[in-house]
Amino acid sequence: MKYRLCITSIFAVIALFAIQDKSIAQFTQPYLMKEGLTAMKKAVADSGWKKPILTTIATIGDTTGLGQAGALLGNGFDMKTGRSTLWVYVISIEDAAGNPATKLLAYIKVPIIGMQQVPLPADAVPGDVPFQPQDSIPAASVLNSDAIVGKVAANVDYQSFIKENPKAKSSFIVLFTSPIEFPGTPFQAGAPLWNFNFADPADTLAPSLTCFTHAVTGETVCFGSEPTSVKEELASNDELSMLIHPIPQGMNGTILISSQCAAHSSLEITDLMGRTVYSQSHIESSQLTLPVLPSGVYMARLQHPHGISSLRFIQQ
Repeated sequence: MKYRLCITSIFAVIALFAIQDKSIAQFTQPYLMKEGLTAMKKAVADSGWKKPILTTIATIGDTTGLGQAGALLGNGFDMKTGRSTLWVYVISIEDAAGNPATKLLAYIKVPIIGMQQVPLPADAVPGDVPFQPQDSIPAASVLNSDAIVGKVAANVDYQSFIKENPKAKSSFIVLFTSPIEFPGTPFQAGAPLWNFNFADPADTLAPSLTCFTHAVTGETVCFGSEPTSVKEELASNDELSMLIHPIPQGMNGTILISSQCAAHSSLEITDLMGRTVYSQSHIESSQLTLPVLPSGVYMARLQHPHGISSLRFIQQ
């Protein structure tokens, strides 16, 4: 089995950098997502990279679980203003041999000086992270981060949830183009989506809420931790199902495989950005325990003697 580094792991590396350089972090100013695009585009133009594509924009939330680092970064993203003290722009490129590779450009904003690139360690992203080809983010037409938080705040499901769970925060925020279609929602494959995962960081058993906002139209859909018809559609078909769904935060999920598909099969799980986060070959059992995954929506793909079956599920 091979585990892949996820966006949250990248944030941990960035936060460690912040601890090492307190003089910079203490003077950072929060800024809107689009404010960093000019610096990002210039860096890409100066790099000489082949076929650069902006595939993801991400930031740490107003609670990171990283202790001192979160405080040094000004607690990251502000759900009231849509500003963050750090934005990470993920660029998909081709290396000299024509193989896909991933580059991360992280920026802070310093008074008077302006945008400054954060020098990430060379091993922040291993070379085997498989960012699969996908649509680029339409940077010119997407709503800025302040407009997005306004759309989330206007969602009735979010309003109800945050009223009952005032301590819930989103530990990370990411903008990406979805490689899959969301059943029961207006979001088609290729749609640019913002993703928020709200939960109380001090209470792993508290309810959680996952929200997706279309980056161009602003349409927002939220999935609460209570079972819904959309969740049932996400996690049930004839060949695959989840023992408990959605999977509670910090808990292992259990995937059930029908008896006719269990023998001589293999399973791969990918996140919304198309990256493999877990795989298992030569499955012989009808029940498989998954690793604890970061909060989000995932796709399980089972290859068996009768064909291929897929299942979308939610990890709170």
